[in-house]
Amino acid sequence: MFGIKDLFTTINLLGGVVAICLCIDGHPSEAGLAVIAGYLFGDTLDGWVARKLNTANQFGAEFDTITDHLSHVIAPAAIVYTVYRKADLVPEPWNQILAIALATSLILAVSVRHARNIVAPVNYKGVWAGLPRSVLGFWAIGYCNAKLAAELPGGLWFGVILMPAMAIATLTYLPFPSHRLARSHRWYVQVLSAVFFLSMGVFLIFRPDYLFDLVFFWMAGYSLTGWLSLTRDELADYRRTVQEMKSQAPS
Repeated sequence: MFGIKDLFTTINLLGGVVAICLCIDGHPSEAGLAVIAGYLFGDTLDGWVARKLNTANQFGAEFDTITDHLSHVIAPAAIVYTVYRKADLVPEPWNQILAIALATSLILAVSVRHARNIVAPVNYKGVWAGLPRSVLGFWAIGYCNAKLAAELPGGLWFGVILMPAMAIATLTYLPFPSHRLARSHRWYVQVLSAVFFLSMGVFLIFRPDYLFDLVFFWMAGYSLTGWLSLTRDELADYRRTVQEMKSQAPS
């Protein structure tokens, strides 16, 4: 069952594993780079390779799901813990408790959402119900490692509100469009997607010190405005789909 496409998924998996190990050693910034590298060289390619080789199967889908949970949820949560453990926002042991609570909010929310989607999925092609876990993870990584985060008013205290808020957004049924939308994205969405990947490469080469600020900017932008790429009819149809799911969901 393990094929060429799964090698790229493995690269994504290794990015998460390396990130967790780097967090243990106290290097959250390098851990963030490991997750980003795994995403760029693994997660963005496995699906494309599967389609080109016509080797997509259930094994690959399940392997990718488990990998994303590790690399885009657990590894970012480890980064959140590492950053806030060192922040000394409150006296010990409350500082450690705060760091654990923030990391837990991410893992718990996505785990509950995953179980919910198995029992009562919202099947609407091209739209995720609730903030996607990858966006949640990269938003957390971007904020915790951003150069400007500590310089903004409130510093890392803003994250004490942001992390739980993102976790709650993950558990909502708010619509977030994906690349599998039933129709082609509007031209400006395609342009923004291209600019996202281009800017990531440029900053990674020329201004790596502000790379995480850029990640935070893009994830925040998608989270707040992504729904605008859906038409009014699509939004109404999506809401009907959610209501039908809720009425049929097992208790």
